[in-house]
Amino acid sequence: MSAATLPAVSVILPIYGVEKFLPACLASLQAQTFTDYELILVDDGSPDESGRICDEWAETHPNTRVIHQQNQGLSGARNTGIAAARGQYLAFVDSDDLVRPTFLQTLYELCEQNHADMALCGVEDVAENGAALPQPVFSLPQPGCYSGRALLEQFYSAGAQSYTVAWNKLYRRELWHTLRYPLGKLHEDDAVAHRLFFAAEAVCCSAEPLYCYRLRQGSICRTQVRPAHFDGVDALLDRFHFYRENALPAEPTARACWRQYLYLCGQAAQCPSEALAGRIAALQPALAGVPKAGLSLAERLSAEKWQRLAPRKLLKL
Repeated sequence: MSAATLPAVSVILPIYGVEKFLPACLASLQAQTFTDYELILVDDGSPDESGRICDEWAETHPNTRVIHQQNQGLSGARNTGIAAARGQYLAFVDSDDLVRPTFLQTLYELCEQNHADMALCGVEDVAENGAALPQPVFSLPQPGCYSGRALLEQFYSAGAQSYTVAWNKLYRRELWHTLRYPLGKLHEDDAVAHRLFFAAEAVCCSAEPLYCYRLRQGSICRTQVRPAHFDGVDALLDRFHFYRENALPAEPTARACWRQYLYLCGQAAQCPSEALAGRIAALQPALAGVPKAGLSLAERLSAEKWQRLAPRKLLKL
């Protein structure tokens, strides 16, 4: 393919076990008002009919490429898509979600008109069947164009989700030259978002809720606590040290780290296991240097308890 025919945007869909939702996701992409994009479907060893759906879609949609691979998890699937992408910009869409018709066009125009490295839009939570919730739930960024570093302070605002997730954004491909998602980890977005914003000179935000996040049982974010859920604490620890090393305000990240840890410890106490006890114990040394400023008295006492005592004892194993 010549440079003249390269797509403006590469849309990357990591796919695993979503046969029920994938057709609607693909249809929402087909309905885009912006058409200069390639669609990269990464079948991450899906055990259901998702791979077949991908192949059938590609047969009738020439802008689509399908990559079948052994299961590597969400990070591995996204990384495969990044390596295969040919567009000037990259976008990620989770294959059980939906996008509004102007999703790509809005973000592309924001980047092009403002020479931005990244653009993002608002997020609307929708029901498992794709319908609007009885009481709408939105995560909306502050509209306008900013330096990426300025927006790092928004990671703990009311619209935090719209900043930290991977999938409501358009990225200039240069941001990914040396950056990839960590393999084998949950909360991979939290491990990468701060590095992306730090590297982006300009980020433009639209408050339009153009990305629809489907709330469904069994998704990665909505299952019973297990050791891998503490990967989110690891990601926040990395962000805390990154902020400190780059002279950025680190206290909000320290509070978020402790609160995530304490919440998960509380969940672990409801379904204790040796594996959870081991994961908590492994985090104790790393958390020792994280300040507790800004935590409530109850939170500080709980943190000290979980740091001082053996997790097996606390979990009554």
